Amino acid sequence: MEIRCIDNKTFELLDSSGNLGYIIYDGLLSSKATILVGEDNYKIIPLGILSTSISVTKNGAEISTLEMNWKGNITILFENGQKFIVKATGSFRDKFVLEDEDQQQILLLNPDFNWITFNYNYSVLYDNKSQDLLLILLATYAANYYTAAMASVL
Repeated sequence: MEIRCIDNKTFELLDSSGNLGYIIYDGLLSSKATILVGEDNYKIIPLGILSTSISVTKNGAEISTLEMNWKGNITILFENGQKFIVKATGSFRDKFVLEDEDQQQILLLNPDFNWITFNYNYSVLYDNKSQDLLLILLATYAANYYTAAMASVL
């Protein structure tokens, strides 16, 4: 499974069977985005002045929130109580791990920076294939969000 950046604001989730979903940012430097998975359409909207809290809605109803803490970890909390954490890992904090509440690794996002197009593609590694495509795309959004936040600090 992989995630490819198509045009600097669209990320496409692919596997051997084809396209599984998209993240489409509103603009080049925007944190607002839309996630498309099949017929489902999710809106991602940053909240507050510093945009450290992010709302994910489907048909106008909030289904999830994302929050970054001071350590740079991003918590994904669903309305049903499920909680996941995206953590930067590796020597240069350049890989991203998605963990559940029990700190069990669900997947690893391994970025590949393309200097020609100046964007990231990701390979998605997992032990057991996750069927929750929304969760994979939210983890990708969180990885992009973390990368943008750390780049703006420098």
